[in-house]
Amino acid sequence: MTEALERDNKPAPVLRFLLAGTVNMLLSIAVYQSALFVTGPVLAYVIAYAAGIVFAYFAYARHVFDVPLSAQRFVLFVLFYVTSGSIGAAVNSGLIDYLALHARLAIFVTVVVMLPLNYFGSKWCLRGNAEASS
Repeated sequence: MTEALERDNKPAPVLRFLLAGTVNMLLSIAVYQSALFVTGPVLAYVIAYAAGIVFAYFAYARHVFDVPLSAQRFVLFVLFYVTSGSIGAAVNSGLIDYLALHARLAIFVTVVVMLPLNYFGSKWCLRGNAEASS
């Protein structure tokens, strides 16, 4: 009964995703901005994204979707986020190269564009296909 009450008092998964994602975004942006001092925007994005994947797996599994950690989930999560990261890198580069956004600003637009894909992809990776549609 206590567990049921505790679950009822938790914010919805979407809100927990946004909170964990905000922390992840701030971490990733800090890594990205720091990496820009020593490399270009594409490599800086890749470095920040890799750090974010590791943080996100633990945060989303334990605090967003409440699933146990597993090697299988981690591999699926990493594969999804490598694919998503490639799409995000293309979006980020396109914003810089074609829309002339400054590299330090493009990351913010990229995050907003990628948010829905990352939520539903994370949910599918961590909870499975049947639960991802709920």
